[in-house]
This record gives sequence, structure tokens and C-alpha cells, in this order.
Amino acid sequence: MYTFFTASEFVPTKWSTADEKAAFGNALLHFMLTGFLAGRFTEKLYTRLSMCFGHIACFDRNGFSEVWFDSPESIASFVNHLMQWPCHGDAGYTFSDVERAIQREAARLNLVAKVNEAAASSTLQRELDLLTALENKYRTGTVIPMPHPPNPAEREEPTEQLPLIA
Repeated sequence: MYTFFTASEFVPTKWSTADEKAAFGNALLHFMLTGFLAGRFTEKLYTRLSMCFGHIACFDRNGFSEVWFDSPESIASFVNHLMQWPCHGDAGYTFSDVERAIQREAARLNLVAKVNEAAASSTLQRELDLLTALENKYRTGTVIPMPHPPNPAEREEPTEQLPLIA
């Protein structure tokens, strides 16, 4: 696993060492960069992530995954939320220093554009599939003729001009 962060970049808290903060940052970025694979979303990663970036813990790791990692659209929502979070708190008591470092690295790696592009592509494909299904259902091979407007020469001219202001 690639190391993005080292302990020297973070302030330890009363409850977590700087090494633990660096390990969390590295694990989260690794998870994101490897495609949000379910097997890489460990209980340890879930436990810490559920307390960062303003997340409120879902019932469990599976519930969190269903909300944030179930589709390209939900992944884009996760990354956009992560990038917009203001990272509150004193680094001596919170993981706010790690949150800011993850945001910087995600911006450097252009993750927002990548996940938003994947979400747009997924939405387009889903909508095209729906269009095909609806066309197959409602267009049964018969073409309904549409009336065409008459040629300008065939139109009837009004017998009198109506005033613009009544």
C-alpha cells in the first residue's frame, strides 16, 4: 500500500497516536483509489470514518456502505461531501488535521472530477437503458403519422388585422 502520510504530519490526541492518524489517512485514500472495493472497507476503517467528515454512524458497516458506496452516484456524493466538509476541531482532540490532509491529497489526485465523471456516465447509461425499455414497451412498430403544418402558400390569411393593444 502506498504511503501518503507519515505520523510526523499529525498531532496525537489523548486517544489516538499520530501513527494511528496517519494509518487512517493512508487506509482511506487507498480504499478510495482502489475503487471503493467492499473488501477493503474494513471494520477498523468504518469505525474511524464514521466519526470523521461529519458522518454519523449508520447502524453498521454494511449500512454505511449501502449509503455511500453502493453506486457511482453515491460514491460521487461521498467524495463531494468529504471535500466540502469544513474540518472542525482542534487536531489535539479530533482527526481534523487528517481530514484536511485527505482533502488536500484528494484534490491533488483530482478525485472529485473522476468520481463525478463516473457518476454522470452511470446515470447516462441507466437513462438510455430506461429509454430503450420504454420505447420497446410503447412503440410497437407502428408509426403514428403526425400532421404537418400547411405550406406558407396554403395558409389562410386573416380577414382583418387584430389590434396590438385592445
